[in-house]
Amino acid sequence: MEALGSIFEWIGANEAVLSGIAAAIVILGVLYSFFRRLFGSSKDASSEAAAKPSATEPAASLYTESPSIAVLPFANLSGDPEQEFLADGLTEDIILGLSRVKQLFVIARNTCFSYKGRTVDAQEVSRELGVRYVLEGSVRKTGDRIRVTAQLVDASTRTPKWAEQFDRKLEEILVVDDEVTEAIVAALQPALRRVEAEHARRAAPGDLTAWALVNRAWVAVQSDLGDRSAAEEAVQACNEALALDGDYAFAHAVLAHAKSLLVDASESTEEEADGLASIRRALELGPDDPVVQHCYAALLGNLGRTDDSIRAWERAIELDPNNAGARAGLGIARIFKRRADRSLELIDGALRRSPADPLCYHWLANRALALMLTRRVDEAIETAQKSIQRRPSRLSYAVLAATLAHVGRDEESGAAWRELASWFPRLNSDDLARLAGAMAPDEEWGEEITRALRRAAEMGGSG
Repeated sequence: MEALGSIFEWIGANEAVLSGIAAAIVILGVLYSFFRRLFGSSKDASSEAAAKPSATEPAASLYTESPSIAVLPFANLSGDPEQEFLADGLTEDIILGLSRVKQLFVIARNTCFSYKGRTVDAQEVSRELGVRYVLEGSVRKTGDRIRVTAQLVDASTRTPKWAEQFDRKLEEILVVDDEVTEAIVAALQPALRRVEAEHARRAAPGDLTAWALVNRAWVAVQSDLGDRSAAEEAVQACNEALALDGDYAFAHAVLAHAKSLLVDASESTEEEADGLASIRRALELGPDDPVVQHCYAALLGNLGRTDDSIRAWERAIELDPNNAGARAGLGIARIFKRRADRSLELIDGALRRSPADPLCYHWLANRALALMLTRRVDEAIETAQKSIQRRPSRLSYAVLAATLAHVGRDEESGAAWRELASWFPRLNSDDLARLAGAMAPDEEWGEEITRALRRAAEMGGSG
């Protein structure tokens, strides 16, 4: 690392570099859990999952003192699609390791993986995400050996600034990402060599299969809030992993999170109790693991424990400053503590850090709600429409219908109401107080939203 650092002394402590739009995985469900419990759905989860997030738009570059980096999904050169999880898991662990270094600005996992399968160069990625550095690489498995190659490119000059090849036994892949992460940090910020690395990687399980199973489960639960089959798949994968390594904190945490999604769908007290037991075990095994804290906060939010959820989200951000999902989760939780102004700042931070995240539609819908609660009506309407363009959802149509009705745009509010009613076949004017209560931070707002939704329902032909 010392040799690498000396080669790249050109990166000084005062260098102004392009910042990026970053973050990490995220599963959020505060309002979603209310809606599932209240009304169910007339459309199955696959309908909501069918809409894809829009392509990444060019990012507005933000200059900061921190180097910014995107890690592209490592290519699987093994010729075996079954080995894809090795490349994906390694990519995710490198992103997580870099995210823990507070001096770096790191693009989130979900946005990075939007480039999977695409042929792009570093300058294109830099232009779209507003980053200066791009890491790309590949994984090749041959027998019981694995070769990992990685290259760090300065997109501003199109020049490679660091490259390395790691040849290891297959079981040693769990330490390769640490070596790659440390090398990149040394190349980007020589000064960081003088302090102990802040990105202590989550403890690896004793079995590679367990590691692969949990990474697959994590991808499943973070992809879509409404996909019950994905949550069930994740539960099965985590249980299989825990049968191999019962003390794996990451597995217990993802299992708890997946079970909380099933609680939303089935209102099963057994699933809720099992989820709480799993997260307690995860916290015992990995109290300082940011993914464990992320899952803990999401579970608490789904159970309506807002104050506890806020504390857990704050801890997750402390452990991983680039966690976009945690920022959005904290922002959503603060809506229900009458802090919509602070919510906007947090949700905007999440959107900047992970502009291609599969959950952007959900973050935008909650941003629209926060704007409505701060009476920024025009912005609320625009943001709700953007959310719908990304992926139609119950919350986005509810906010749009209420806000349009509030400003007297009756025809448009009626159209939005009809779309909302299509998601909730049992929804009628008598249900509006409960629906409004799920959106409102207090009784006063609940009454105001109820009046607006009743007006929208009347205009939509449900009065």
